[in-house]
Amino acid sequence: MLGLGWPTDGYPIYLFIAFVPLLYVENYLNHSLFYILLFSFITFLTWNAISTWWLSYAKRINGTFSVEAYLTPVLCNALFMSIIFSFYSCIKKHIKDKKIGYVFLVCLWISFEKMHLEWELSWPWLNLGNGFANYTEWIQWYEYTGVLGGSIWIWIVNIGFAESIIKYKNDKNVLLLYKKIFFNVGIIFIMIFISNIIYIRYKKNQYKRTANVLILQPNIDPYNQKYYISTNKLISKLKRLIDQKISKESMIIIAPETMFSEKIQIKNINKNKIISVFKNYLRNKSPNTVFITGVELISLYKKKNKSKTSIPIFSKKTKNIQWIDVFNSVIQIGTNENIAFHHKSKLVPAVETFPYKKIFSPILGNILLNFGGTVMELGKETYPSVFHHPYLGIKIAPIICYESVFGEYVSNFFRKKNVDFMVIITNDGWWGLSQGHKQHMYYARIRAIENRKYIARSANTGISCFINEKGEIISYIPYGKEGVLYNKIYLNKKKTFYIKYGDFISKISLLTTIIILLYTITYKYNIIYR
Repeated sequence: MLGLGWPTDGYPIYLFIAFVPLLYVENYLNHSLFYILLFSFITFLTWNAISTWWLSYAKRINGTFSVEAYLTPVLCNALFMSIIFSFYSCIKKHIKDKKIGYVFLVCLWISFEKMHLEWELSWPWLNLGNGFANYTEWIQWYEYTGVLGGSIWIWIVNIGFAESIIKYKNDKNVLLLYKKIFFNVGIIFIMIFISNIIYIRYKKNQYKRTANVLILQPNIDPYNQKYYISTNKLISKLKRLIDQKISKESMIIIAPETMFSEKIQIKNINKNKIISVFKNYLRNKSPNTVFITGVELISLYKKKNKSKTSIPIFSKKTKNIQWIDVFNSVIQIGTNENIAFHHKSKLVPAVETFPYKKIFSPILGNILLNFGGTVMELGKETYPSVFHHPYLGIKIAPIICYESVFGEYVSNFFRKKNVDFMVIITNDGWWGLSQGHKQHMYYARIRAIENRKYIARSANTGISCFINEKGEIISYIPYGKEGVLYNKIYLNKKKTFYIKYGDFISKISLLTTIIILLYTITYKYNIIYR
């Protein structure tokens, strides 16, 4: 049921009953930790396997499908989830009040989801609140709670249904059973009703400031074409796409992640051919326009940098060892001299970064970095940068691929940097024509609701689109099609409750978890030594 409820083809109503069997079983097996761990692992393994099967489409460097790119996150995530559930069951046995036990479960799970957003093994793809990404009319209140509010919603309803069944089995009171079922169904529809009220009352295009945005989707196969097309051909291809819609008006043109395979040295960035070509192009075509595109930037050092990712290379010119940092970056090119850039901060574990390298590297070598994409660990941004349009006077949040899954990370651009809208650049061709690129795009709709900001999303191939403040897709280019999208988007500096306070729910949950845990330990200690 968790799999059937998950985007993109799933219907999220299943998520409200998906945990009922597991909660029911746990209630009658709460003295057998082994079986609880076993049944919960089977539950979460099934969910992970169904919802993220598209990971199996990733390929190794030699072109073969990477089975480990699918099995590793599925098995690990299922294990983490089952440990969390089993830990809840273990603590629950020592709590007199069953309601407090359920509160502990919800708060513990929310704390786990928050951890999944922050630690080095980060994989928040299946955080429960993401399950409504394709039904944005249900979750307009995410502008207050963020995605964690959806996770709490799912758990509360599941616990309510499970407890109804358990109580009916004990006392056979049919009337009470119906009352509890109707009450929990009511929780579902009340939240949907509140969301629809917010949805209807929200005024589209209520802000007067606008920007003209052009999105490019070049549709280049990341495995068979990307690294075999010359830089000159890529430049020509982009110019041909831009020429379809460019005008003398001030614009923002957006190309996808890692558009060019050529690595650009940060120190000499203004002298790079790609930069120079597009500067001259904009001067001739549209002097007040900026071009935002994904590139790979590098920094070279004579000595090892303090950065954890610097690796040694042999320089043919100097005949010496140099150290290099490689970044997945986005740059903004204008007709002025300054080139703004932002390095990706949220890296994909085992693809772009080696989680807990000091611990696992001696054991595994570089096997974790052979899941598709690069085999070189990338550097990352410590303090995310914001782009300033020099002619329109607006601020842009540059979000790279995986970063768009992280709610509070994205909202920080609006809270701390006071930006006007966000640009997402990505390359979703790694998983072929599967659910992967669709899920990734739908998650972006949640970011639009949380922050009430427009999104311009450019995919190499995948789904390039415009998303408004209500999470609605205004226009899009489907997977596997080359094209451009042009739209006038609306800008605002409004700060939603979520922008101001972020994942406040996780802080409350963590504190509640600790209090209940300490209370349980103290209570158990007093019983033993009384």
